Amino acid sequence: MRGFVVIASMLLLSTSIVLPESVDADEEDNDSFEKPDHVYDIARENTYSNTGREQPELEPSELTKDLQETTVETIDNPELVSLLNESTIKDSKIPFGSNASIYLGTWALNYDSEHTEVNWEYENINTNEQDNRGGDGVVSLQYKQQQNKEAKGELNSDVPQLEGVKNLMQMKASDKTSLPLSFSSTVGQGTEAGPNYQVEGKKLGVLQGYVPAVHEKGTVTYGEVYVVMKGNKRLLEVKNIEKQAVDGWIPVKDHVTLTYRNG
Repeated sequence: MRGFVVIASMLLLSTSIVLPESVDADEEDNDSFEKPDHVYDIARENTYSNTGREQPELEPSELTKDLQETTVETIDNPELVSLLNESTIKDSKIPFGSNASIYLGTWALNYDSEHTEVNWEYENINTNEQDNRGGDGVVSLQYKQQQNKEAKGELNSDVPQLEGVKNLMQMKASDKTSLPLSFSSTVGQGTEAGPNYQVEGKKLGVLQGYVPAVHEKGTVTYGEVYVVMKGNKRLLEVKNIEKQAVDGWIPVKDHVTLTYRNG
């Protein structure tokens, strides 16, 4: 009995040591989403208006909330939530003791994020140069976009219901990183950003512009969705549940990363 007490005490002690480490790991993940100083928000300066469709934040109706509580599967797909919000079910049309089932289709129900990281230099979109190799004084160089350039995101996995999955991934990654994400981000010609870089005499100044992007990796859950009515009861039934791994890149909208080399 005394040996059991010693072992239990050791287990409790090891647990108290491990827990703080897991908290520190979470903090490191959050820090990795903070923008470095050389990443600039160009929403105001951008000469191209990125008016891509924003992901809707739908509030489920009372009926939708009631239906969601009847299934263990989480439903995050905004299109499915919208469909349920628009549904009306009148109990008076269903005779007592009768059963009915309405098939709503196969849907991408939710997305579980397993890994998220930011590549601040995802795609090179512009190069500005200031050749001062023949001079002795200092001249300046500033970022100026030479032409319209679109950075496109993509999924590295072949998955059903591609657009629905992209929406779910974008919603989760945006919430996780607090960055404005879109599968397409364009920087317009003539856009200026950042400081004036000093190019010394006898040097060539090279200023590169990049669109950053988030690499998102996780699992999407699919299922056949039915609204089932049993007498005066209404419930949501999800059948043939499947899970599939997915990963992809989602650009950060209206942002540019600048790297300067003076050589």
